Parts: sequence; C-alpha cells; structure tokens
Amino acid sequence: MDTIFPIVMMLLFATAAVLVVGGVIYLVTQLIRNKDSKNTKPLNITVGMLFKIYLYVISFISLAVSVIGGTMLLKAGSSYAFGIPFSYSLYSATDPYMEEVKDPDIIVPDCYEGNTMTFGEQVVCFEEDTRKQELITGATFFVSMLMIFGLHQFALNRLEKKSNTPWLKKIYTFVSLILYSIVGVIIIPTAIYQLANHLLYRVNDVTLYEAPGTAIGILIMTLPLWIFFLVKTTKMKDED
Repeated sequence: MDTIFPIVMMLLFATAAVLVVGGVIYLVTQLIRNKDSKNTKPLNITVGMLFKIYLYVISFISLAVSVIGGTMLLKAGSSYAFGIPFSYSLYSATDPYMEEVKDPDIIVPDCYEGNTMTFGEQVVCFEEDTRKQELITGATFFVSMLMIFGLHQFALNRLEKKSNTPWLKKIYTFVSLILYSIVGVIIIPTAIYQLANHLLYRVNDVTLYEAPGTAIGILIMTLPLWIFFLVKTTKMKDED
C-alpha cells in the first residue's frame, strides 16, 4: 500500500477524535451555562438528540471511508487507462546476467513478489492480481459507504425538519471542512510532484519515482468535498 494511505487514515482518526471531543466539550459547556443561568432553558439530552449525534458521526465516517474506497477504485482503474507505472510503484527484476552467487545451491528468484513484465527495455516485477483486487475492494467500499451515507443523511434531513439542532450541523460541517482541507493541502503538492516525476522519468526508468495514481485519486475525491464544505461553512457564517 502506498505511503500516503497511512497519513490519510491518521488524519481521519484524528479528526474523528476532534469531532467527539469537541461535541463532549460543547455539551458540558452548555450544561454548566444553563445550570448557572435562571432565564435559560436547561439543555435536555433526549434520545432524539443522541440519535442525531449517531447519524452525524456515521455520516462523517462513511463519507471518509467512501473517499478511501473511491481512491482505490480510481487508482486501479487508471492503471488500465494510463498503464501500470502510473498507479503502482515498481522495482527491477533480478538481472539474469548478474554474477553467479558463490553458493551454487542458492537460487535467486527474478521477483520476490509478483511476476516479471517489460516496459520498454526494462524488466520489472508486479503482481497482476493486485489491481484486480483493489478494483473490487475500492468499488465495494465506495458504493456501500455512499449508500450508508445517503441513508443517514436522509434520516437526518427528516429529523432536522421536525426539530432543528444547528449546533450539531455546525460541528459536523466545520470538522469535515478541517479534514478535507488538511488532506487537500497535503495532497495537492504531492500529486503535482509525483505526476511531474512520472512524466519526466517514465521513459528512462519506471522504478525511479513513486507512482502518482494514489495521490491523484485522493485529490479527485477530496477537492470537491473541500469546496463543498467551504461553501457550506461560509453560508453558515453569513447566517449567524
């Protein structure tokens, strides 16, 4: 798996933790404020409110996981459209004309993982089943998580029409904006750098650079979400 995925997962869990901690802090603050004030109506934590919190948390997680699934789908799909070196980092196969190993009983395999394939005059190693597996896994995660996200958003819209809780919506929107903006800030220069290396060195040596497919897939998935939550947060700010 590409090195960019652990970073994205770390950001996802960190942002989810911020979402939970921020919600708890807000609830405690409201409880203390309403307790000290005589004119303020006490904050009533009902089952309906807890259900809304559940819907927002699952919406946040399912959307983030669908981004990861969509990235895998785009990465594997682009390998069929633009070639395997675009999506997967490769390493050179063992040179068959290398010096013989001192111990004649030791057999050096051409590839420690996958099979040999040729790009230009270069023989490299790649496991063909990898992109097929990622295509299936990515499509499964992307479609299933989008369905879960859609169902939870539908339930939220119906509940919000009956009893509006703007503070929950603001927390969800702002934390989502933070997540996708941080990922966007990291991934934009990464995608440009890796794509430039791919275009410059793919003719000479496909093993010299890290394949840009993953970074470009993340960029395609997160940039629209960054813009969406930025616009939504701006509208909320104007409504305050």
